[in-house]
Amino acid sequence: MADESTFEPDFTDIEALLRELDPADLDPVAPPAHVWAGIGAELGDELERSDREPVGASVVPLRARRSLMVPLLAAAAAVVVVVAGVAVVRSGDDTTTLASVDLAYDDATFDPAGATSSATALLVEHDGTELIELDDAVLPFDLDEDADLELWLIQVDDTGIVDLVSLGDIDPEGDRSFAVPAGYDPAVYSVVDISIEPRDGDASHSGRSILRGGLADA
Repeated sequence: MADESTFEPDFTDIEALLRELDPADLDPVAPPAHVWAGIGAELGDELERSDREPVGASVVPLRARRSLMVPLLAAAAAVVVVVAGVAVVRSGDDTTTLASVDLAYDDATFDPAGATSSATALLVEHDGTELIELDDAVLPFDLDEDADLELWLIQVDDTGIVDLVSLGDIDPEGDRSFAVPAGYDPAVYSVVDISIEPRDGDASHSGRSILRGGLADA
């Protein structure tokens, strides 16, 4: 499409035609009778419609503009959705996996409900926040008691458990990403544990672990 701001019309042909005109060519010419008849018929139809319709009822230009704007607005909305989708994908690229572990069941000391359980725990960093993510988790949510599964980070040494912190209950239908609480370094609290916790108001670990494993650098 030509750029209207730089378009310069060529009047050469127009000027040539004007020079060839004879003054008689500018005399008005009476239109044929059928032209006036057609105009009269159209005016008659319009006058009849105006007698039946209120003044201002015809809004064809406005409807035409609205019908054009609807697809334009829809297209603009689609562009916004696409741009938003791209933004989400790009933000996802900021996630870095720092460590991981395949959690394991210990049939000697763990609760039997975890015998067929499995899960991979990932330590990731996203936008400056460290998270524990559970991946490929097969967990016993169909417990026959008033209890929940809970995720923990545990600090251990040669003597056993030194300290631990809960990351929260694991919702069967919820998000499997858990923020690491401020002040708890996963390099120190490096053991990931999933336990069965009765709904008895006691916030301490029940001792009924089903899966556990120590994070290793990715």
